[in-house]
Amino acid sequence: MASEPTQNRKRPHRELVCDSSSSSDEETDPTPSQIRRTSGLPHGFNTSTSSSSSHCQGSGSAEDNNCSLCGAEEAGADIEWKWESATVDNARRVGPSNIKCNNREVWFHRDYSCGTAAARGSVPLNDGQHYWEIKMISPVYGTDMMIGVGTEDVDLNRCRHKFCSLLGQDSNSWGLSYTGCIQHKGQTNVYCSKFGQNAVIGVHLDMWSGTLSFYKDRQPLGTAVRGLQGKKLYPMVCSTAARTGMKIMKTQSFPSTLQFLCCQTLRKYIPQHMKVLSALDLPPGLRNFLQDNLSWLLDTNVESNCHKEAIGTCTTGTQTNLTFNEIRFVRDTSS
Repeated sequence: MASEPTQNRKRPHRELVCDSSSSSDEETDPTPSQIRRTSGLPHGFNTSTSSSSSHCQGSGSAEDNNCSLCGAEEAGADIEWKWESATVDNARRVGPSNIKCNNREVWFHRDYSCGTAAARGSVPLNDGQHYWEIKMISPVYGTDMMIGVGTEDVDLNRCRHKFCSLLGQDSNSWGLSYTGCIQHKGQTNVYCSKFGQNAVIGVHLDMWSGTLSFYKDRQPLGTAVRGLQGKKLYPMVCSTAARTGMKIMKTQSFPSTLQFLCCQTLRKYIPQHMKVLSALDLPPGLRNFLQDNLSWLLDTNVESNCHKEAIGTCTTGTQTNLTFNEIRFVRDTSS
């Protein structure tokens, strides 16, 4: 398919729509001077320094796809699966993409785009609880850029010459678009606000209850999909836009224990504006353990939200230590 040199393309125009296909001949991309990417930790990511509250600002060049590692990030990284590299045996399952940074970064359409490229995780997820975070390390634009899950029956190459929202077009995949729409079986529903470059998208796959939930910059977006019990699913991503990339920041898999179910219940009953670990008077050892392993569930970033939205006044000094007997009372009086 014919294409124009990258430097001659126009600046991309982003539209907040949920189209599942595009009739354009080529996906435009930003000029090289516009392409910058940063890499860093979401809040509470580093298990050795779980009180971290800022993103690392390491940078690299998207043009040559150099690895954008940061020493602080790698020191606390806990990666249980990575992006699967293409081989002769799995060519149908693994889409046309460029895997970098020890298989943690995936880059789509290095020079130009003539369709939809995709990648999937190296390990299937079935039993228990699974949580991972993907950072958008490039400009986010085009027909679609998506994060989601799918079964081994998903053909990630079938739209390589077509611009479309690949994840969720069929009955074997579910995808969240950067436009904020959830798609499955070709049907889209508005789920959240649009996200862009440097956003960290968390994904919680609960195979115990069969649900799929998303987080945006550590803020819960709610349950997006139900009825996934008994399936074997792979993490998946896709993009139609040239010179775009995503990076695995964190992965966790653990059984559906009573401890986790209790933490879910605590998060439900303690008001959302309060951090669970700050609200409860817990032994230091238990507090540190939960901070290292379940901060994505128990923490909220009220300060970050107020800074980003810049609307109204936000204070965080009203948190108090609560006993377990007081949790229901606080929940009732705050609603």
